[in-house]
Amino acid sequence: MAYGFLLPVAPITGLPCSGHGICIPSTVHCVMGCAGPPPMYPIKIKQYTCWWPPLALIPFGPLNPLKATVLTNFLPTMTFGDRFINHPSPCTNIVIHMCPCGKSVCPKPTPYPCSVLTIEDGGVGHTRILIAQSKTVFVTKLPIGRIYDPLGIGFPGFSWPCSSVVAYGSPNVLSS
Repeated sequence: MAYGFLLPVAPITGLPCSGHGICIPSTVHCVMGCAGPPPMYPIKIKQYTCWWPPLALIPFGPLNPLKATVLTNFLPTMTFGDRFINHPSPCTNIVIHMCPCGKSVCPKPTPYPCSVLTIEDGGVGHTRILIAQSKTVFVTKLPIGRIYDPLGIGFPGFSWPCSSVVAYGSPNVLSS
């Protein structure tokens, strides 16, 4: 008897995550003086004007040889704590620089990548770490990764720093 919902198990295939946020490039991030970097805001605020598209779930570093002991359709299986490459945002928001021009100041709208405007991204994208939700199935003493598992701390769709979830799983290997 299964405990919970049966969901497809997630092998490490390089397929993308779900992505999160919405891109509204016409959004004015701030109005500031001519010099200096713009202020950065948390990802929970920026996800209403910035988009982090689906990005391949490629491991951040080399795989541990223990990953080869349990395979899902001949592929290593995702487990709790797996880290994947950073998740950058290709979207931009506008920063209006008020710069001197003659006897006055003129607005100079400048697009900035959202990854530069977000605290967690630091210009290169935020981290994605699998937080497996399985309570009954383990691989090398770690909960197994399944579809809809969050890639940040929290629960699916409301996790930090990444609100994405695992979007693809094995069609014939299920886990509760």
